Amino acid sequence: MDSAITYNNDDLQYIEMLQSNIERMAGNSANCKTWLVTIVSALMALQCSINAFNGWTLLGILPVLLFWYLDVFYLHLERGMRNRETIFLKMFKNKDFEKYEENLFNFKPYMIKKKDLTEEQTRQGLVATNDRWFSKSIFPFYGMAFAIVVVISLTLNWVTILGLFASGQ
Repeated sequence: MDSAITYNNDDLQYIEMLQSNIERMAGNSANCKTWLVTIVSALMALQCSINAFNGWTLLGILPVLLFWYLDVFYLHLERGMRNRETIFLKMFKNKDFEKYEENLFNFKPYMIKKKDLTEEQTRQGLVATNDRWFSKSIFPFYGMAFAIVVVISLTLNWVTILGLFASGQ
């Protein structure tokens, strides 16, 4: 029974607060995707209903890029908070109480660049926080949204585009 880890109320409260922050960042990330779909759909519907709105569907690229950035930002913070939680829990597992006061109620995300991530840190469960732009949870969604906006814009404005090429000759 000596190997059992016992947490006091401060420790449990801190872990709960970290989990709350992590959940909030994950929720913000999901909201970015929801808002993107709503705004881009509204822009596409507006383009379909107003013929004199030529080329404006390409404005749909702006929300894609904006929400892509925000989603990456929230994922970056979420990963940093997970790293902070992992460090705190490893401190208890290893019974390393020297830095306890320094780590307790420290909510600064623990950021690690991919190039600085050591094999030991990976074994401990820490993750890189700066390589999220093309992660599996980000790139397929936003890459597809970007492609859809471009394809729909070209399709809806095909006559205008052909007119531009015809008048250029």
